[in-house]
Amino acid sequence: MSKGNNLVKASKYNIFFEEGDKIVCMNFLSKAIARVDKYKYEKIKEILKSPNDEWKGEYQKLKKDLLFGGYLVDERFDEIQHLKMLNFMERFNTSSITFTIMPTMECNFDCIYCYESKTGPSMNEKTAKSVVNNISRMASQKRSVHVSWFGGEPLLKFDTIKFINEYVKDACEGNKTNFSSSMSTNGYLLDDEKARQFDDLKIMSVQITLDGMPDYHNKYRYLKGGGPTFEKIYTNMKHLLEVTKNVSVNLRVNVGPDNYNSISSLMNMFDNFPKERMQIYFRWIFGSDKTMDFYTKVKKFQGKQPYEKLSKFYIEAANRGFNVMIPILGKNVYCEYDKVSSVLIGPEGELHRCTVLNNDPIGKLTPDGPKYDSIEYEKWHKPNAFEDEDCLKCKLLPLCGEDAGSQE
Repeated sequence: MSKGNNLVKASKYNIFFEEGDKIVCMNFLSKAIARVDKYKYEKIKEILKSPNDEWKGEYQKLKKDLLFGGYLVDERFDEIQHLKMLNFMERFNTSSITFTIMPTMECNFDCIYCYESKTGPSMNEKTAKSVVNNISRMASQKRSVHVSWFGGEPLLKFDTIKFINEYVKDACEGNKTNFSSSMSTNGYLLDDEKARQFDDLKIMSVQITLDGMPDYHNKYRYLKGGGPTFEKIYTNMKHLLEVTKNVSVNLRVNVGPDNYNSISSLMNMFDNFPKERMQIYFRWIFGSDKTMDFYTKVKKFQGKQPYEKLSKFYIEAANRGFNVMIPILGKNVYCEYDKVSSVLIGPEGELHRCTVLNNDPIGKLTPDGPKYDSIEYEKWHKPNAFEDEDCLKCKLLPLCGEDAGSQE
């Protein structure tokens, strides 16, 4: 960025907002975050307005901090071009590959806001063998292979998970290819027998969702046919971290108008957990056309500053010693399925666009590898935020990267 005596300018992607008696300073390109007193913020505004003046004393130090955090950048630096390169490199890099596998569309939960059908086929032995043959063949051509388990509820088909992970792990070891695995599960079926196998299966990361304290969580995330789920999930999480050495837990906390004021109490429940092996993040409850009334209620509660309203939980979690994960700050694409190196396989070997759009396959696994409908596949990868005038003006471009006109 700035070198020597080059002139500098304020970044396009500086964001400032109040948090109590402090000002939170963010730069969405560099991912820098800081909190400052209001008097210091007034000085920062002066510097950003005239960054090339000769600043001295405290102002000089503040300017160095602003340069270090990317709030000021070299005047020659083209931030849009930089973002474009980062985005394209991640979208079209094929040296590594991720397979997201849905071994079943069935689910043992009946969450009120779920966008999935919660019913459907499960993977049979023939399809499982086709999956391992495809992935194993690619293992010899890639630097790393990652298998991510999704559903439905993937633990309903734990035997399939074991079969595929063991086979692919051996194939990768034979080709000196790095192998890792992860899982998104509701956690209810993650009993002792399964948990003790995760290290050997190289399932290194497990995402589990809670919706606030037990009374709120059980109101949203209950079993098919009814029945609470919080206590069993909580116990399974604790036990998973006790019986494994390498597994980490990504705790997703869904936030909505009913549970907003209970999130701090939920964090209290993890005071005795090994927080060095946990990451926590907070997301507004995601709705769908089937749950539009519920989603509308959530959107109304968010107001005009949804990020600001969630930010207090991230600050609190960090102060409590949690590893804080902000998904939108950790990548250069809007969604992992924007990448050509992400393959989503359904329970019958069908290929999908992404985990949200899984009702209309655009391809199929074959003995020769994944085969897509080329027209639909290229249409999926066509959106380009860097060709959209509204996106180019938007401060959220470094976090989003999604063409505003692509949501038809």
